[in-house]
Amino acid sequence: MKLLFKYFTFILFCFGFKSINAQTNVIINPKIEYQTIEGWGVSLAWWANLAGGMPESSMNELASYAVNDLNFNVFRFNIGGGENPNCTEGNHFRKDGGLMPGYRSKQNDNEGWGVNNFTNDARQIKVMDKIAALRAPKGDIITETISYSPPWWMTYGECSAGNVNGTSENLKPAFRDDFADYLVSVTKDLNTAHPNWNIKYINPFNEPTSGYWKKGGNQEGSAFYPATQAQVLWRLWQRRRDLDILSIELSASDNSKVTSSLSNLKTLKNNNLNEYNGIAKISTHSYGGNWENKRDLGNFAKENGNKKIWQTETGPLSWRPPTGTNNWFIRHYDMAYRLIEDMRNLKATVWCDWQLMSRDDGWGMLHQTNWNENDPYKKPILNKTRGFYCRKNVTNFIKVGYKIVDTSNGNTLGAVSPDNNEFVFVIVNSTNTTRNYNVDLSKFSNINSFKTYRTSGSSSISGENTEEKTNSTVSSKGVLSGKQINYNSPAYSVTTFVIDVSNSLAVNSFNKSQIKIYPIPFSKECLFQLPRNLENGNLIIYNSLGMEVKRIQNINKKEILVKRAQLNKGIYFYKIIENSSILSSGSLTID
Repeated sequence: MKLLFKYFTFILFCFGFKSINAQTNVIINPKIEYQTIEGWGVSLAWWANLAGGMPESSMNELASYAVNDLNFNVFRFNIGGGENPNCTEGNHFRKDGGLMPGYRSKQNDNEGWGVNNFTNDARQIKVMDKIAALRAPKGDIITETISYSPPWWMTYGECSAGNVNGTSENLKPAFRDDFADYLVSVTKDLNTAHPNWNIKYINPFNEPTSGYWKKGGNQEGSAFYPATQAQVLWRLWQRRRDLDILSIELSASDNSKVTSSLSNLKTLKNNNLNEYNGIAKISTHSYGGNWENKRDLGNFAKENGNKKIWQTETGPLSWRPPTGTNNWFIRHYDMAYRLIEDMRNLKATVWCDWQLMSRDDGWGMLHQTNWNENDPYKKPILNKTRGFYCRKNVTNFIKVGYKIVDTSNGNTLGAVSPDNNEFVFVIVNSTNTTRNYNVDLSKFSNINSFKTYRTSGSSSISGENTEEKTNSTVSSKGVLSGKQINYNSPAYSVTTFVIDVSNSLAVNSFNKSQIKIYPIPFSKECLFQLPRNLENGNLIIYNSLGMEVKRIQNINKKEILVKRAQLNKGIYFYKIIENSSILSSGSLTID
């Protein structure tokens, strides 16, 4: 009996050991700061074109889900190309809103400029108005107009789904200026009629080098290669100038894969520098690309104009359940991981989903369970997918203005509030195994309290739905000991810790105005007096050509003595750096 008991105990021990991975230590360093969040969002094509024909109560419900539940503030409004009523491919567009109306009837080259019929797109406009009525009062709404295809009558294929050959460009060269006027004049008129949308960008391309867009396809699309992109971007700049809306800036190029974006943008920059420089931000989809590809695009953006990046569309394209399972819900946790990977490596300031509502459980945050293509505008029955809550677990807590900071594990994301009083930490576990984490918060001087919110499981009925965990155990809320939280992250879960660090970072803040440097100018040496001690800081001095001429390293005090040594007379520039963050910069004069 004793042998049986020991054997049984050994089996339990081994089984338990396999179910929880070894502890992962995650170090949080709030002094290493990255991008500031501009927001979270979604495209309006196609779901808004569909929803705008539904009952008023359904439109209100969807707008509320987007703004109040998911905290979305960025919206991508589709300027449609319409479709040829006599297309040789027949009625080929998808029925769930995919046939986006255009704003003009067929025109000849250089005709119809500035004449737009907005009643054609009444459904999408109506939904955007609902959204703006809820979000604009918060003061952070951003709208981008986006084209998926030129109007069909400007194209070779006479079809807004693409050319006969999907790899061939569809816009006729003679209509490049017409296309520019179409996008700019529609954007201007929308901005005038709906100022609370706060339109900030025009994006003229969508997955332009993918080769997907072929005549007879079920959605809008058009190939544009970099040389033509440059021609369109130049004409957009001209038309924005002529219509006095240069304050609404340009974005490109919305490639489907991160690798395609990098290749596209390198070609554009190398061959058409002015047009590249005219892009205010880089937009990319993240259907393809690993973390290294994303890092490379992020570095390119920083090193070539210091342009911010938006991740503007993604989803579970070609996703399949793990071998031997039929667990389609897992894709929502894989998408949650993709969000983390994009934010960490692209350094995206905005992250957008493709669909808010869809006819399946995978692409939308909301699944319309009673979809009927023969009755598309019926009142929808909506089910909140796992994706809805996975997204909510991030977007409700990392808010506009929060700054992403360094965390040492790729499954995690951390952000500090603008007032430095709150730290938000997210863990995504997209595996089938519980993972144990030790969250090291020792670089904060105060850990006052924390709350834990979790989404987990396979459905809204059986799982947790952004649920606050209040039981102070390792497998529930987590256990705080000193400045470390020990926590078991369940299989297929997203966990968010909202941590009160009030009066923590203020101790380590660096007030540039309190720096004293004297004498200035100096001939032999000068003294920097800082508002606090540095931690392994560096002082770097550059000449007027930007070349480094002096470096003082490993500074752990608040006074730095700089000796002239071999430096020549003239003006120099300095940077004070701590943990990769530039605390202060300025100039020095040696006489």
